[in-house]
Amino acid sequence: MAERTHLDWFRERLAASRAIEPRDPAPILAWREAQRNRIRFKADLIGLDEVRGWSRDENGNVRHKSGQFFAVEGVRVESGDLREVSSWDQPIYTQPEGGILALLARETPVNGVQFLLNGKPEPGNIGVIQFSPTIQSTWSNIRRAHAGKRPPMVEVLTAEAGVRIVYRAEHNEEGGRFWRKSNENIIAFLDDERVIETDMTMFCWASLRQIKELALMDNVLSPFVKTILLPL
Repeated sequence: MAERTHLDWFRERLAASRAIEPRDPAPILAWREAQRNRIRFKADLIGLDEVRGWSRDENGNVRHKSGQFFAVEGVRVESGDLREVSSWDQPIYTQPEGGILALLARETPVNGVQFLLNGKPEPGNIGVIQFSPTIQSTWSNIRRAHAGKRPPMVEVLTAEAGVRIVYRAEHNEEGGRFWRKSNENIIAFLDDERVIETDMTMFCWASLRQIKELALMDNVLSPFVKTILLPL
């Protein structure tokens, strides 16, 4: 299969890059700090009854007015002697469809193989910005159910040329919080960076060694990045 061929080829390119790839994460961290000082992003906890666009249905489940994104429903579990207790009830996120988690990669003569990280602000992030996959989006966002902007970089995955898929696989979300949800994990190699149409302000390139160094630090690297890179 073509994607397996690309994966073996990409592993060879990673091995060839080890001698020249940047190792020091300091420039990446300095970039993050500059973005944190530049952007305007504020998040505070509020009551569920105050959340705009979301409401409870006749069963008490919380849903978005569009009928898309996730919902918060209840689940009843019977576990026998497999878990700490034999049964329990809990809220759980439900979503009829998952999303895409993708890292874009390139190779340069100076830095070898690099991955494109998104400095992504999320309301629950410690430190506001974490280094996240190039593309991290639900299908609801891709369809613009929020009536906002198209998620960045998704144009790359629909490009007719200039991109090769290194691998793609469905990975189950964390099952203690999400009900039977999976995301498509992808690494895509850019043969032609001109396929990128997205503004690059919140993106930076990092080597695999730099990413590994970031993974040793507190609250700077999204766990999704680690999951995507694992097959390498």
